Amino acid sequence: MAYNIGADQIGQFGSGFSDEAVEVTPPTGKKIIAITFLEAAVLSTLVASTDNPEAAYFSHTTAVAGNGGGAAESDGATSFPAGLTIHGRWDSFTPPTSTAGGVIFYFGY
Repeated sequence: MAYNIGADQIGQFGSGFSDEAVEVTPPTGKKIIAITFLEAAVLSTLVASTDNPEAAYFSHTTAVAGNGGGAAESDGATSFPAGLTIHGRWDSFTPPTSTAGGVIFYFGY
């Protein structure tokens, strides 16, 4: 069965860039739906959206049953490699300061 990807799932509702250690939040009414790491990075915060009780997205909190069996939370020691894009629904995250890369993040609903 095919699944059609909507524009809200590939970042066509905006994006941003950060190379500073400040909390990143989406515009009002939107969520952060993807984060691309331009260099290896450890996020100091990653806050999953909890507005949909039928879905669960990983974050720096306790893993929940909705994450699937054997899933664990990420934390301040989880290093995401350069070139990786993670997908989900987050209310905010805090990247590290960077002089050689940073992160690109995408908005959706």
